[in-house]
Amino acid sequence: MPLSSTDRLLRRTRRRLFGVTLGLLTLLVVGVGAATVVVVTSALDADLDRALEAAVMAQVAALNGELPSGEEQAEAAEHTPAVADTVLLVLDPKGKVLLNRTGETLPGLPGLGAVADAAHGPDIRTVETGGIEVRVLTVPILQDGSPTGFVQGGFDLTLHDQQSRSLMLAVLVVGALGLVAAAAIAYVVTGRALVPIREGFEAQRRFVADASHELRTPAALIRANAEVLERERLVTGDGSALVSDIIGEADRLGGLVGDLLQLAAWDETNLALSPVALDLAALAADTVRGATALAAERGVGLEVDATDPTPATADRDRIVQLLLILVDNAIDHSPSGETVTVRVRKAGDDVVIDVDDRGPGIPAAERERIFEPFTRLSGTTRHGSGGTGLGLAIARRIVDAHGGTIRADSPAGIGARFTVTLPGSHGRTPMVTTG
Repeated sequence: MPLSSTDRLLRRTRRRLFGVTLGLLTLLVVGVGAATVVVVTSALDADLDRALEAAVMAQVAALNGELPSGEEQAEAAEHTPAVADTVLLVLDPKGKVLLNRTGETLPGLPGLGAVADAAHGPDIRTVETGGIEVRVLTVPILQDGSPTGFVQGGFDLTLHDQQSRSLMLAVLVVGALGLVAAAAIAYVVTGRALVPIREGFEAQRRFVADASHELRTPAALIRANAEVLERERLVTGDGSALVSDIIGEADRLGGLVGDLLQLAAWDETNLALSPVALDLAALAADTVRGATALAAERGVGLEVDATDPTPATADRDRIVQLLLILVDNAIDHSPSGETVTVRVRKAGDDVVIDVDDRGPGIPAAERERIFEPFTRLSGTTRHGSGGTGLGLAIARRIVDAHGGTIRADSPAGIGARFTVTLPGSHGRTPMVTTG
């Protein structure tokens, strides 16, 4: 079912509001999740380093500056390892293992590079050997200020890394679930937030419809009275021109009131259509021929390129109304001496209508907004008729009701091009509704 302009606007607004809200929530969740991972993993790393440092420094203190004797080495070798993922080594100045307190080994230990760097003070680093990461702390054993050996502790980071990955996975899962819940809440909240706006639009539509109904009778009376004055020649001289102006403005007011009533009615219900089989090329040629006199009055030429049959199923009167709106708009925006071109062609199963003018064109930022009611681009008309800003809004309603699309462009060498795409005879049949 075709949507009214109000519904389209509210849906667009809801999508944008939902997108902004969800984007901010996503940034918040990602920020909190990242901060949580960084803080917790930093805390785990710090705890590991403190534990490794405590074990190594305890061994350094126990040695009291002296290397273990051969008996101590033999006695330690007989003990069962206490911690499988931790290694505690006592090394001589060249990095040779004198004592292995845990009786375990880890890839990359002893680390001779760490021994060389630890000659000037404690050295802590992470080394990777054989696909295993090991945290290594090397501390010199000092006697009279000179290193007599080293204590090197190593910790297998496999479990530590698994815990870090589990933490990240948990944060990702919780964050994803939080985003899903936030998206659902944001969707509901944005819908409720737009309820007052929708009610405002409805109140505006009712006001426009009521005001238009009230204006229709006075406008008709003004025109009728002015026609009597003109017909009976009750006003002569310069006053007769004023009477003609009154009739012209009354006609313009009547047309405006009719357009307002149309838009108000179409916002409330679907546009009533009576689709029949048509040759859009022939219909466009007839319509353009009927508008030639209007174009000539304004010094603008009209030509039609619609030679090949283009069958479609559409409402004849509405399509004629659509063509007249687009042609009149093109004439208004074309300089005198230029030509407006109407082209009808087939595009697969669809029928495409192009209306080209040689006017100033349409800025890219305005090409969607011009289809909203009462939108007029200042300084673009050439013949003093600024219009009411309703024609293109009505054109879009007609196209939407037929299941087609309409867009505005400004191709090189052309002022503006309005392109209408309608389903052909094998396309979707327009929905028949009653207004």
